[in-house]
Parts: sequence; structure tokens; C-alpha cells
Amino acid sequence: MAVADAKLTGEPGIAFVSRGPGATNASIAVHTAEQDAAPMILFIGQVSRDDLGRGAFQEVDYETTFEDMAKWVHTIVDPETLPEVIAAAVRIAKTPTQGPVVIVLPEDMLDDEVDVQAEPPQAVIVPAVVDADVAKTADMIAAAERPLVIVGGETAGLKSGLIQMAETWNLPIVPSFKRQDLFPNEHANFGGYLGYNIPRPQVEIMSEADLIIALGTRLGDATTQGYVLPTAPEPSQPLIHIYPDPYVPGKVFETALGLVCGSEDFLESLATCTPAFPASGRQEWIERLNGHARSLSDWGAKKAPDGIDFGFVIAELQKQISGDAIIATDAGNFSSWLHRHFQFGEKHTLLGAVAGAMGMGVPAAVAAAFRCPERQVVTLVGDGGFMMTGNELATAVQYELPIKILLSDNGAFGTIRTHQEKHFPGRISATALTNPDFAMMANAYGALGIDVSDSDQIGPALSQALEHHGPALINFHSSLEHISAYTTIAGLRNK
Repeated sequence: MAVADAKLTGEPGIAFVSRGPGATNASIAVHTAEQDAAPMILFIGQVSRDDLGRGAFQEVDYETTFEDMAKWVHTIVDPETLPEVIAAAVRIAKTPTQGPVVIVLPEDMLDDEVDVQAEPPQAVIVPAVVDADVAKTADMIAAAERPLVIVGGETAGLKSGLIQMAETWNLPIVPSFKRQDLFPNEHANFGGYLGYNIPRPQVEIMSEADLIIALGTRLGDATTQGYVLPTAPEPSQPLIHIYPDPYVPGKVFETALGLVCGSEDFLESLATCTPAFPASGRQEWIERLNGHARSLSDWGAKKAPDGIDFGFVIAELQKQISGDAIIATDAGNFSSWLHRHFQFGEKHTLLGAVAGAMGMGVPAAVAAAFRCPERQVVTLVGDGGFMMTGNELATAVQYELPIKILLSDNGAFGTIRTHQEKHFPGRISATALTNPDFAMMANAYGALGIDVSDSDQIGPALSQALEHHGPALINFHSSLEHISAYTTIAGLRNK
């Protein structure tokens, strides 16, 4: 919930947890915040100061536990320092690269009485844009026939600037992994999406680029298709990397030009430059990328032998969802239909975990409904992910949050099953699930539960759920044979 709130607001998401089990439970969120570059502050309880180091009940050395995930881990021994520590925590969490901070609170320290005042917010220092570097970027854009702009999470909230950049400079825009909402998918300059398991022909087309501009992204392995787009460490085409953290450009990929500045400042500076285009080739390049992206998003009805092809659900969702909806997605193969077929509009928001841990979908939806009560909130989740944190449905019922849960129930950990079938066809281990009646479970919580086993029921069921004033869950008995939007089990076994 805290990570989702940070993604929605740009401000640190705040969580308080108890020591030991509470802290280790929260470690998944800390890792997610680090991977997603989301600002977060986790406050953790601790044993009394005089018991530190004795192995007391539920004691954990948090500096050791979180040092590789958090930007800063600090134990407050003197409560007089609370104001300055919290002010510093907010600044550090928001300083590029944004991420998690852990503040440790010994239980006896919380009983101390102090007379202190809260400190004002500390300034977050972001390197300023260098106009000369932006001018070099403009020249390189003008000289390129097949440029490709990959945009990441640091450009969140800058859709209008990205649209202006795309239209003014005639550039194709490609969102990074789990960031498909950063640029309107229906726009003529939308160049596709870089996520897990996208078809190889799409990667091959994008690899024809003669210039790559990475804006607001760290270019992780999922976005770069395993560090081949661009190739690491020496890209096969010039790379311009723009990111506000000086540690990022040049860390993995050699860069022809590295700009250490915020995405918003870069876009504003580029807007002052006069665009120039090559004589030929650019428009054809954009149309190729856009045409291929649109061909991937097209979906034809495919009946499955053992349940619903989840593409039917996404096709119906596209028809019925509101134009400014927030879509929270859990991790799993079911989300491949969303990423392949759903067209994110200019006002849609996607909440997904770049870290890829199951369990974010339902809590993220709860956080979104709290933060944005005026917007429709829908979450897509698999049966495995729901069984991890789906109990947050109780929170939605308690606070009357009208989240809508679209659950893909195929009786398996689909992503892991895919890897098993791909590498060891027919050898299945620990991926089969014996599930409860999810619709009945939702009803037991006090939500609306709907069971769907036929594609003809999807439209009416979705309408009923979206019109329901409280939380609702639709359990779709989805096909295991149609294990993702890109392949089937038979197809994996026959490769």
C-alpha cells in the first residue's frame, strides 16, 4: 500500500510495522520500492535500547538486514533527534534515485518525553539541466533516421511533455517495464512496450534503431530484454541516457551522452530548441513501430479447452472501464494479456511492481481507492497472488472502498509453470494449486463475489461488478492451457 501510494503521489509512502516478523514481512515492500525507485519510509519497532545486541525476543539487526535494499537505515537512540532524522528521511527517500528509508524505533525510546518541534522539509537537490547537452541531444535527434525513446518511471506525470516531445520532434515513445501508462497507447507515436516475453519480432524491429534515448529509466534487464536493447556494455547504437542520479548513466551501458538532470527539466529545455528532421525515413520508421505495436494489441477470440482465455476479460474491460481508471496489476502470466491488449489512454494510471513480487495487486488497489476516491479502481490478480495478500479485501470492506478485483483462477503458479514447460516439458513441480471458492470467499468477507466460467458471462459480470457500490470480486475460471498472451502449454512443449 505504501509503495502504491508513493507511485500515485510522488511523495514517500509511509508504513509502520512491528519488529521481527513485521519487519521481515515488510521487506518485500522495501525491495519493491528500491526496484521501482519509489520513495518510501518504513518505521520499525525494536527491542529496548538496553537489550540491543542480546538476541532479545524478535530482535533483528536492521542495518544488516536492509543495507542492500534501503537508501538509509537509522536507529533512533535519542528521541531529541526525531525531527531532524525524519526530515532527513523524507529528503533521502525523494533524492534521486528515489527509494526506501528505514527508521528503527526502540520501544523504550518511544516512552521518553521530549520537547522538540518538527523541522521544516529539507530541500531535495536535483542536478540542473545543462543546455549545451540538450542542444547536443537535439542535434543527434535531428541526425537520426530511426531514433527510439524509452521512457521510465521518472517521467510519471509528464504525459503532456512527452506528447509534445513526440509530436514536435517526430519521435516514437516506448514505455519501460510496468510503465505502459506513461504515454497514450492510441497515439500515432506510440512505439510499443518493453516488458517480459514480448515477441522477438518486436525486439528485432526496435533493435534497428540508430539512436536510443533513455529518459527517466535505469534500463533494467526486463526493459532491455536481458541487456540487448541496448546491448551492454557497448550499445550497438549511440545511447543518450537522461537520469537525475549521476550514478546511473554509464553504470551498465556506455553512453554517447549522459545528462544528469530531471526528466521534466530536460523536456522543458528541449522544447526551447528548434526541431529539425532528416529528409527521409523517420516517418516510415515510426509507422513501422506503431503498426507492429497495434498488430500485437489486436486480439481475436480464442476458445480454450479448459477455461476462459483471459484475453476475453481484457477485451471486455477495455469496453467498460472509465477513461481515468487506476489499474493495479499483480505479478503473473495473467498480466501479459493486459500489457499486450489493453490500450492505456491519456488519463489511465497503471500500478505495477517492477520488482515482480506477487501480492501487490489487492493492497495497491486499496491504497488507490483511499488516495483517489473519485476514480474507478480495478485490480487484476492471479490465484497465487490473491492467496498471498488477497485478505486485504477485508480492509476494502471495512472502509467501504469500491475496488473491483478481476481474478484469474487457472489453478497454477502460471509464470513458474511456463518456465517448467519451456525448459523441462511435462515435468511439473510445486506449481499446481488447490484453490478455494474465491467468489464465496469474497461474499464471506462482505464483498460481492461473482463466479464466471464461460466467456459469454464476462460482459454482464463485469458490468455488475463495476456498477456495485462496494468492493467486488469476479473469479474467472481461466485456461491453464492458454498460459499467457503469447503462448500455450502445447506450444511450449513442442518447441
